[in-house]
Amino acid sequence: MKPYHRKPSQKCLIQFDKNFSNIDDLRTEISSSLATDDNLWLSYDEDVGIERLTKTERGFGYHKHYELFDFFDLPGGQGEADMEALAYQEPFLWFCGSMSLKRDSPDPEDSLEEQLDDLSDVDIDENRFNLGRIPCIKENGSYELLKEAEYKGKKIRPLMLRGGTKSTELHNALMLDEHLEKFMHIPCKDNGFDIEGLAVHNERIFIGLRGPVLNGYAIILEISCKEFDGELLLSKRPDEDKLYRKHFIDLRGMGIRELNIDKKGDLYLLAGPTMDLDGTISIYKINGGLPDQHASVIHDAERLFDVARGSELEHGADKAEGMAFLDEKRILITYDSPVKERLEGDTGVWMDCYEL
Repeated sequence: MKPYHRKPSQKCLIQFDKNFSNIDDLRTEISSSLATDDNLWLSYDEDVGIERLTKTERGFGYHKHYELFDFFDLPGGQGEADMEALAYQEPFLWFCGSMSLKRDSPDPEDSLEEQLDDLSDVDIDENRFNLGRIPCIKENGSYELLKEAEYKGKKIRPLMLRGGTKSTELHNALMLDEHLEKFMHIPCKDNGFDIEGLAVHNERIFIGLRGPVLNGYAIILEISCKEFDGELLLSKRPDEDKLYRKHFIDLRGMGIRELNIDKKGDLYLLAGPTMDLDGTISIYKINGGLPDQHASVIHDAERLFDVARGSELEHGADKAEGMAFLDEKRILITYDSPVKERLEGDTGVWMDCYEL
């Protein structure tokens, strides 16, 4: 696949609270980004929180941290949630964990036997199995996450998809899927099941998978939910057999890193390597979005351009994982493992804006 680079139109400085306890992890491990008017929302890998920033002259600052366990009784307490995806549809901010297994990495300082044991050890982080929504209401110019809110005459509260310590209702349903069942027990970086994208449009909830990729085709799952007894339950469509839909998109072997739907209903995808590889990271567009049917295979997604990749300078650096629409013409790309040149002082990091 030929490179199709486009230079960023400008740089954007994201400035975090200097008193935040995990500042080094936060600014170097951003996994998802979302914009709502003048607010930028971020998640990062090593926490169970959501970050909100507010527009400044050079980018975003005025950092505020929300703890997920302030809104939910999490099965793993304060353990890592591997929050990989954020989305907004009034009046809720939606979030999703990776729902993935992970394989340990060998430490070169350990003995050979210890390293072999690490590579055979597959772990489950209980808080990774999450998908939910929190009331997100604009107050005094900024959106706030709330434990309870009034919206159109109805009280709304935070809700999570039904699940347990090692699965969700969606995860359980996929265990018997003809395309995905064999990947559900495979760790994320081994082309196993791994969520990294989320978009909500009307009653349709789209979940982008970094893995697995099947013969070059990435996968987007589609679900709808209903509220029942303080939880979200998967809602089956009339005349459909499954609790979910599957859409396969030819992304030339790449998996999905982020999803976004614009006001016209067009779907934008940030796509990159599914496993722990350096490689091209591109933005694709599907005009009109995905068909409103039980499944689809998309052969003609439009590749718009490639974003900056630090792998050209350093292995594993500048991995684009977040894509936020700042307005109808500009998107913000945020990076995991940013190159050192992006770091500003002790609390800031420079990200890229692109014109569509």
